Amino acid sequence: MREVNKQELEQRRLIIIAVMLLFFGILIYGFVSLQVSKKDFYAQKSLDNSVRKVTTLPVRGLIKDSKNKILVDNNASFYVAVIPKVISDSTTRQLTSLLNLDSNEIENITRKQYGFRPVKIAHDVKYETIIFLEENRLKFPGVITSLEPKRFYRENIFSPHIFGSLGEVTADESRKNSSYEQGDIVGKTALEKKYDLDLRGSKGADFFLVDASGRELEILNTDRNINPIHGSNLHLYLDYSMQQFAESLMVDHRGALVALDTRNGGVIALVSKPDYDPRHLSGKIDSDVWNKLLTDESHPLYSRSIQSVYPPGSTYKIVAAIAALEENIVTPDWKVTCPGYYKLGRKTIKCWNATGHGTVDMYGAIKGSCNVYFYKLGLKIGLDLWAKYSSLFAFGTPTGIDLPNESKGLVPTEAFFNKRYGLNGWTKGNLANLAIGQGELLATPLQIAQFSMIIANKGVYYKPHLLNYMVPQGSGSKTYFPTNAQYITGISDANYDIVREAMRQVVDGGTGWLGKVPGVEMAGKTGSAQNPHGDSHAWFMTFAPYKLPEISVAVIIENGGGGGAVAAPIARKFMEKYFYNKLIPRPAPKKEEPDTVVAPIDIINFEPIEIFNDPLLEIDQD
Repeated sequence: MREVNKQELEQRRLIIIAVMLLFFGILIYGFVSLQVSKKDFYAQKSLDNSVRKVTTLPVRGLIKDSKNKILVDNNASFYVAVIPKVISDSTTRQLTSLLNLDSNEIENITRKQYGFRPVKIAHDVKYETIIFLEENRLKFPGVITSLEPKRFYRENIFSPHIFGSLGEVTADESRKNSSYEQGDIVGKTALEKKYDLDLRGSKGADFFLVDASGRELEILNTDRNINPIHGSNLHLYLDYSMQQFAESLMVDHRGALVALDTRNGGVIALVSKPDYDPRHLSGKIDSDVWNKLLTDESHPLYSRSIQSVYPPGSTYKIVAAIAALEENIVTPDWKVTCPGYYKLGRKTIKCWNATGHGTVDMYGAIKGSCNVYFYKLGLKIGLDLWAKYSSLFAFGTPTGIDLPNESKGLVPTEAFFNKRYGLNGWTKGNLANLAIGQGELLATPLQIAQFSMIIANKGVYYKPHLLNYMVPQGSGSKTYFPTNAQYITGISDANYDIVREAMRQVVDGGTGWLGKVPGVEMAGKTGSAQNPHGDSHAWFMTFAPYKLPEISVAVIIENGGGGGAVAAPIARKFMEKYFYNKLIPRPAPKKEEPDTVVAPIDIINFEPIEIFNDPLLEIDQD
């Protein structure tokens, strides 16, 4: 019996020891958890309850032109913030009523935020409202008013598709960039978006001790405060006077004008019309104005210069010419007789010149923009080579300009046609259309300007760029946009010389004669691209001076009609401003303006036929 009691006592002792060990283990775990693992969390909670961090916003960087003219500046704007730990539901409702905000939305925001950190709920608040809140501060506990920068555009500064707009950061943007915080104003479009991280600078912070009711008591420690850093200034390549002039030429048109420096890819002008006043989107956006912009059938929010894609029309005949020369399919002496039409299968396709061009070689075909010549040439080239050279000249790929949301266009391939029309369901009509820049082929005005630069430089080109250099505030150092030259290999200078000479003749008495600047030798190509939504789009691309090119220009006027009649004179006036800084008076035209409208083939009514070994080609070859 005594032995039994002794064993029970030993068991109880062990149990007690185990319980005590477990107890102390839990205590140690809790201590480690509080003091080590979750130290930062609880320290932050403690700071949130006792210390208020007041963010000091940096001044957003300026945007200037090549002559150091300030294009986009800042001025002050008021914002309202609330302290979630302090503000009551009744105060929230009064405040949201005053600011015309959705109280449920604000309550949802503040519920997700704890502590004494201010949460912005309204930007660009009227001065009278700020005065009212300050005069009635005791009635609005937990409400803060302060200043932040707001974009300011000086008189006669527009170009919204270059500068872009600002807006409050979204949840998705915050997830993608950890430096963005709720309430931040960030770049939404164009340069403001592309260079947002450089323009916005770095936020500063002041720290204040607060009491349990959120009232500021004193500065915590001035050494802890962080000074904001001014955003970097952007210096653009363009002289804004040229941009303004280009915009004046495009008033009352729908379309785009793009001018590039062929020596480095710098953007001299980038116009998209119609557009809008950037001041409408520089602060609090009026809902009526916004809805009007969204529903405007002319789509002023859309940058036609880099986002719109069009069939390039006869400007694209240069691609077909180079492909045929480089692959030794034809020589420049290869001739075609154009009676004003071409029979393809059971279809008769008209040339723009109903009376015909007669017998023309490659020079004559480009100078007169003969469709019959290029119908036949396109069929000889074939789809694969045509697509190869289209891609070689960077069509179907974004140029990489320093603007977001650039379209890449479309270069149809055999795989594309098989997918669209079914295996071998596409026709010679598709191919002939491509050779004259019609059909499924699509390009942006910027791509056409870049193509003109490539031809001007015989294969050398540079990434188009608006930024020339960037200057961090106070540093004085300049960070230049990298302009490494790119080169298209596999095309001989001799073949470039052939198409360049033909393009010179286009301006010197050909379809682009209305684009010629007196005293400046230049080259160009007209185009008139049919579209299913109205009159043809008018195209003109050009470069000059012919021997030592400085500038390439592409102009498109939506539904403008003939490229030589409508787009070429606009490009000419821009070039006159560039070379002479004035317009050159011209005598009244005596020559009958050619109609260069391209007639695309109605591919819908074609029966699928064999693409190659077409007997018609043998009959019509000269």
